[in-house]
Amino acid sequence: MTTQPSQPQEIEVGEVAGNGLRLFLAKEAQRLAEMRQAAQMDLWNKHITRAISAIGWGMTLTAAFVAASTQYQYRALVIPAALSALASMMACIIVWPRKWGIPGEFAEQVMDMTTDGKTPCASELEAREALALRIDQDLTKNHKAMAMFGWVTTIAFVLLVISVIFSAIWAGLITLR
Repeated sequence: MTTQPSQPQEIEVGEVAGNGLRLFLAKEAQRLAEMRQAAQMDLWNKHITRAISAIGWGMTLTAAFVAASTQYQYRALVIPAALSALASMMACIIVWPRKWGIPGEFAEQVMDMTTDGKTPCASELEAREALALRIDQDLTKNHKAMAMFGWVTTIAFVLLVISVIFSAIWAGLITLR
């Protein structure tokens, strides 16, 4: 038989409303936003790597198809040459420099931080909330660019695959004659 303790045990519930919960939430929002921003930067680097790969393959295939198309029976290879060149140009969209919401703030901006553009922050809570909102704005802007990068990368690689398949089919048809 178990005995009941004379006093009920207190359960640790952390911060509660009116006693630091808002500050805890601001710290957590800032931490999570920074994690998302780091994940975005990693994904952006992967898109850049894929784009550079597509540019390299596209230029190589374009040169090969153009060289082969100089022969009379292979003149139709200008079509896959154009497709692979288009894939390279599309991949250049990703590599092209642009404004990007990067992690972190300049020290001067943090020191002069305001809540609404005019009123200085009066507490750590307000400063952390303002920082979390700034990161969130960058995340939203970056997300739009990342979605476009995904589509452009996919289309570039589809064009490369189509150009190779087209040239293989054409070479097969010429060989079977």
